[in-house]
Amino acid sequence: MPTLNERNLPLTQIHTLIETYFATFLTAEAVKTATLAFERTFPPASAPQWLSQTTSNPLWNGLLIALRCGQLLPHPSQIVLGQVYGSEQVGAQLTHDFANLEQEQLILLCLDTKNQIIARQTVFQGTLNSCPAHPRELLQRALARATARIVIAHNHPSGDVTPSKKDVEFTKRLRLAGEIVGIPLLDSFIVGANDYFSFAEQGLINCNMDSQ
Repeated sequence: MPTLNERNLPLTQIHTLIETYFATFLTAEAVKTATLAFERTFPPASAPQWLSQTTSNPLWNGLLIALRCGQLLPHPSQIVLGQVYGSEQVGAQLTHDFANLEQEQLILLCLDTKNQIIARQTVFQGTLNSCPAHPRELLQRALARATARIVIAHNHPSGDVTPSKKDVEFTKRLRLAGEIVGIPLLDSFIVGANDYFSFAEQGLINCNMDSQ
C-alpha cells in the first residue's frame, strides 16, 4: 500500500486528515488548537520523515500510529464466522443474536478484504439505556487484527430501532475515524426485538459490500 508521499496527497488533505482525527474525540473548539500544535512538531510537508516517529503525547502518538497502520499490508486471516454478503443477511442474524437481551450491548465485527468475519467481540455492555463507547477503542481492537473493514451493531432493549441523535453522531465519528486509519465502516446496525435498522440500507453510510 503506498505511503503518504507516494500517494502524493496535497498538504491540505493531510491537514484535513489530522483535523478529522482530533474531531473524533475533541470538541470543535479544541480541534483547531490541537491540529496547530501537532503540525508545529509534525508539519504535513515533512510527513515522509515523521511518519515513522513516536512521541510521548498519547493523543499525538495515536494519530501517528493510525496513519502508519493505514499503510500496512493485510496478512492472511482466519475465517471464524463466515462471510458478509449484505446488510439484510447480517441484520437477520443480529436480530436473532440480540433477542431477549435486557441490557444494551455493542459488538464489533472485523472483516478481511473478502468480507470474511475474522473476529466478533462484545466491546461494551451498558445499563438499560446507556452504553458508553468511543471510536478509539473500537479501532484499536480492529487494528490489532488484519482488519480491512468493520461492522458495528448495538441493541435497543426497548425494541424501537429508530436511531437516536447519539447513535447517528457516534456512527458518523466512527466512520470518519475509520477513514483515517484505512478501516472503513461497512455498516452500523441497531437491533430491536424483531427488527433492525441498517445505516447502509438507509443510505446513511456509503456502503460497498464488494470483496477484493
